[in-house]
This record gives sequence, structure tokens and C-alpha cells, in this order.
Amino acid sequence: MQTRYRAAATALLLTATAGLAATGGTAEATGTHHTSGRAASRLVVTVKTTASGMSLSEAKIRPGNTLFKVAPHGKGGTSVQMVRLRAGYSLTQAFSDINAAFGGDVKAVRRVDKNMVFYGGASIAAKGTAAQYWGVKVDKRGTYYFVNTETNALTSLKVKGTTQKRSLPKTDGWLNAATVNNGAGNQFKVGRHDANRGWMKTTNNAQEPHFFDLGHVKRSTKPSDVSAYLSDPNAPQVPPFQAKDGAQASQQIVSPGKTVVWSYHVPQGKYLVTCFWPSKYDGMPHALMGMWKLFHLG
Repeated sequence: MQTRYRAAATALLLTATAGLAATGGTAEATGTHHTSGRAASRLVVTVKTTASGMSLSEAKIRPGNTLFKVAPHGKGGTSVQMVRLRAGYSLTQAFSDINAAFGGDVKAVRRVDKNMVFYGGASIAAKGTAAQYWGVKVDKRGTYYFVNTETNALTSLKVKGTTQKRSLPKTDGWLNAATVNNGAGNQFKVGRHDANRGWMKTTNNAQEPHFFDLGHVKRSTKPSDVSAYLSDPNAPQVPPFQAKDGAQASQQIVSPGKTVVWSYHVPQGKYLVTCFWPSKYDGMPHALMGMWKLFHLG
């Protein structure tokens, strides 16, 4: 399962953003500029990764609902994250703050939460398997960055013009984040009859960014098993309650107020969803503060 090392993967954002800042890099996007004034039924931007970098099939788009297709590459196992920086906040600052945030610096966590807007992402599947998708409303004009969280490759997309009316896929389930205890805590909310494949709709209704990491667990897994595992600093990387197939699905970081839809296909059964984003109150990973939930798919 991805729980214990999720934060470390996210921290690779800092290396990628720093690299772009140091080199003065710009977008490697290719293809047409999707800026037509007429409505479009759907816009799909393909994200391609290679041994030397990353590219997008569109160099420029208008604001609006956009579906991103992450092309399979190599052995897979990594992911793409989409992010926008607020005005006045640089890539160099993002580098410094993310590094400090995952080191327990609460002030850095708060700066990241305030100045980096996360629009979700998707896993990079192994070559020969199905592409992964996610969709989100690209709601602001400006520059958006796409980061490979393992190789540190980074590219960007320019968004200009007025909002264009475009659609996203109909969803088969929902998995949201919510805030509790007057904003001091977070929890997951899940649908009662979520399918085990199709499109998941995820809205962050909380006050902090969140991951949405799902892992298939044994049917017998109880909340006490999860609590014991998360509270044990010497616990193994693979939980004893993980299902034999090791099936996983995930949605990348989503900022408060944002909604994404994302493709998934996992076996029916019981799942554990966790978030390891650091708390803006004390820097502790959210899962260790109780942000996890057991639920069923299928």
C-alpha cells in the first residue's frame, strides 16, 4: 500500500520545481492551441512521459472542464500532479516550502496550502496497460505545471481567454474530503453504492489539501487493525491486512474547493483510503490524526 511513503513521493515536487526555476525552463507542450470561441463537447489533453522529460498534446487552452489522459510508459508506478502557483509565489519559494513542510515546519505547510493550488492528477500506468485519466475544471487563466513525482520531469500549460463550456464523464461513485472539529480535523466521506470501476468524483470540502489513496484490504480488516498499524513506528511497509492482490487506486493532491473525476478499475472488496498530507496545525500527516476510512467498492 502507498500509505507510509506517500509524503515522500509528493516531496519530489520540490526537486522538479526547483529544476525548472534554475534553468528557466518553459512548457514543452506540443500540438494545437485549443482556443476556439465555440463550445467543445469535451477536451482531452494527453500527458506523455519519456526518459528525458514530459510533454502535453496541447500548448494552450481556454479555461473550462478538461480531461487529462496520462499515457502509459515504461514500468509505470509513478504519477503526474497538476498545480498552479498563486500570484507572487515563485517556483523557488515552492521548492523551499515543500521541503520544509514535509520536515515538520508548520509555517511552511501553511504557505504551501495558501499559495499552491492542486488540481489532482493520475498514475502513470505500465506500457501495454490502460491509460489513466483525470478531469478537472481549469478555472483560472495563467500557467499550470505538471510534475512527474518520480523522475522530477516537469512541463507547463498556458491557459488564456474566456471560459469554454466543456463536459466531463458521468461518474460511478464519489469519495470526498470534509472538515470536522471546527476545521481542526479532516475525514473522508464515501458513497453508499460506489462501483469498483469507472469514474470516481472527488470533491475536497475540507480546509486543507488532501491525497486520496486507496488500498485493497482483507475482508476481515477492522478499524482497530488500521489504528494499530498507523500508530506503530516499526510497522512494516506492507500492512498485514493488505489483500493478496495488492490492488490500489489513487487521486493526487486536491486543494480545498476543487472537484476532480478520475478513472479507476479495482477488484470488488474492502478498501482503506488514507491521506498523508501534513497538517497546517502541527505538521503531522493527516492519516496519523485519524484521516482514514474503511469502505467497500462494488
